[in-house]
Amino acid sequence: MPDYTVAVLEDSLGVLELLKDHDDGMTLAELTRSSGLVKNKVFRILFTLEKHGFVERDEAGRFYLGIRFLEFAQHVQTQTTLLEAARPPMDRLVEDTSESIFLGVISGIDALCVAARESPRSVRLFAEVGRRAPLGYGGVPKVLLAFMPEHERTALLDKVEALDPAARQALETRLCQIREQGFAVVVDELDPGAHSIAAPIREHRGHVIAAISIAGPSHRFSEECVARYIQLVLHASSQISQALGYNALQPGGNGYSK
Repeated sequence: MPDYTVAVLEDSLGVLELLKDHDDGMTLAELTRSSGLVKNKVFRILFTLEKHGFVERDEAGRFYLGIRFLEFAQHVQTQTTLLEAARPPMDRLVEDTSESIFLGVISGIDALCVAARESPRSVRLFAEVGRRAPLGYGGVPKVLLAFMPEHERTALLDKVEALDPAARQALETRLCQIREQGFAVVVDELDPGAHSIAAPIREHRGHVIAAISIAGPSHRFSEECVARYIQLVLHASSQISQALGYNALQPGGNGYSK
């Protein structure tokens, strides 16, 4: 089997493992001795990790795990809680609609599918966890972009070179409409001949952290179905938001910045 590991990364992880097991910190000499690495290499690893906040050093020269790990832990905890909260509503949605169900979050400049339920029908949208899509194209991505804080949304759109002024204005008008109505109905964007109906999911402070959608071939999405699916996806997103601690009656809980 080929070995694709990166040696310096392996060594860095080893140093972090040592720090994890020593709540009172470790000196450079102790880390060098325990890791079996040369002192200069341990110093360079620590310098790099400290630069990025993964390691901290006190006045006595002892090294500890840095506060950045708390940020990572918070993100992992949020996503784990989200997946647990979304499981029952997603199961009910696929039972009620027999269409594919998607749950997505923002990942960099993309929307990332973190959970899905595949339609039991022979003709369906393939539910692929891990799929990425540009923010603004498709039901879940459009909702995530619409409810993104204004300064973040503006900065992201400024980077999209393909958007001419007219196209950008049309997109911003559409995003404003999505915020006002609280859901998106998207046709023929990510997948030709497909409908996607999506709604935002909020955490306890009211910030939108995810979106959920019902998606399938457009020929099955009659006006009657679309109206029904809008209510179903709004109900599911509300259930998940409540499970995450969101109170719809709380002040300032609009989930985005104007």
